[in-house]
Amino acid sequence: MRWSKLRALALDRFAEPLRGRLDIHSAAYGNCTCGHAWLSFDGDVIANFCTRAHYIAGGWEAASSDRNRMYKRQLTPFGALSRQDAYRSCWQLIHELSIEEALASDDLLTQSLAIADTRVGMRRLQRIDPDALEPLPAFLLLIRLGNDISVADFIAARQGSPATEPADFEDA
Repeated sequence: MRWSKLRALALDRFAEPLRGRLDIHSAAYGNCTCGHAWLSFDGDVIANFCTRAHYIAGGWEAASSDRNRMYKRQLTPFGALSRQDAYRSCWQLIHELSIEEALASDDLLTQSLAIADTRVGMRRLQRIDPDALEPLPAFLLLIRLGNDISVADFIAARQGSPATEPADFEDA
């Protein structure tokens, strides 16, 4: 299935508080499988699934702290997933997994997409402890539950420090 069709199916499943605010993208470079996928929220990148970063973090190259500065203002760690992992997570949620299996998944994107899914009701969402989740699904859970929190404020709250505006960060 083409990415554009899979993306459209995933976006159609987003619940109302996330519809139009949360988006998933993918870019490939030429005939290579390298590239990246990313989630954006209100136009800001909140999760970057870069194939090269995934392999760097996996030990193919030595990762320097300078390479992952941009991840400090995002909700996923450097190299957490690759572009192919993002495609697989979308595919599984649409075609293979039940919503219960997706919510219980160890894959942070599959779990995040399940929380964003309109098939998950408010009572079920209210029973999930956001502190027990990775930052990306926890943030989406709070938005689904009606909290209007910025990514910077969420990151600061998780780290126990005051929020720092994204303009204070330097891009790598």
